[in-house]
Amino acid sequence: MEIRPEISVVIPIFRNRETLYPLYARLQSVLDGAGWSWELIAVHDACPEGSLKVLRELAANDERVRILDLPRNVGQHRAIWIGLHEVRGRYVVVMDADLQDPPEAIPLLRRTLEDSGGRCSVVFAGRRGRYEGITRLLTSWLFKRVLYLVCGVPVDAGAFCLMERRVVETLRRWDPPEPHLPTLIACAGFPACVIPVLRSPRPSGRSAYTARMRWRLGWRILRSAWALKRNPARFLRHASPPPFGPGEGIPGGCNHPDGP
Repeated sequence: MEIRPEISVVIPIFRNRETLYPLYARLQSVLDGAGWSWELIAVHDACPEGSLKVLRELAANDERVRILDLPRNVGQHRAIWIGLHEVRGRYVVVMDADLQDPPEAIPLLRRTLEDSGGRCSVVFAGRRGRYEGITRLLTSWLFKRVLYLVCGVPVDAGAFCLMERRVVETLRRWDPPEPHLPTLIACAGFPACVIPVLRSPRPSGRSAYTARMRWRLGWRILRSAWALKRNPARFLRHASPPPFGPGEGIPGGCNHPDGP
C-alpha cells in the first residue's frame, strides 16, 4: 500500500542553480520541524544552466526529492500544471524556486486553511513588499486587476499557495492553452483565502522574463482566462493522456535521478 505524504511541494525550475541548495535546506527545516511527511516535486523545465545537476545531488541524498526532467521547455505555468499530475500529498504547495517565496510561510498557509472551517479550499500567499522594480510592480498591478475583472483571481495572488488535494484533482482535468494556476483555481470556483506574506527580492540572478515576454505572457493568460471562464467544458480532457505527446515522455520522473 502506498504511503502518501501529508504535503507535496511543486516547484518549477529554470535558471535556479544558485538558489536550490538554500531552498531545499529551508524547506527541509520547515517541514521536518513541523513533523510533517512531505515530498518535493522539482519540475526541471529543460534549462541548460546546471540546475539539473544540483537536483540530482539532492535526490541522491533524499528520496523525498522527485525530479521531473522535461524534454523541452514549456514555461513556468505549464511546468506547474505538469507537476500537479505527480503529487501524492493530502495538501499541495506550489512555489517559486528563486527564494522570493518564503518556505517559512507554509505552516501559516496550512493553519489558515484548516482553521477556515471549510470556507477555503485554497490559501494564497498575498504578495507584499518591494520584491521587484517599480515598473514591474506597476505592470503586475495592472495585469492582476484586469485578471480579477475577467475571472475573479485575487489581485495580490501569485503562484505561491496551499490547496486541498481535491482542488488539484479538478485542475488537472483541464488543459487550457495557458494553464495559469490562479486563473484555473478562480475559474473552477473553489473558495480561496489570501493572507499577506512578505516576498523577498531575488537574492541572485534575474528574472527569466523580459518586458516583452511579460506582456506576451500576460496577453495569453488573459485570453485563456476569458475562454475558460466562458466555456470551461471546452478544455476538459475526457481521457488522461500524459502532459506531453506520445513518444516524448518525462525522463527522471521518479525518486532516482537516472531513471526508474
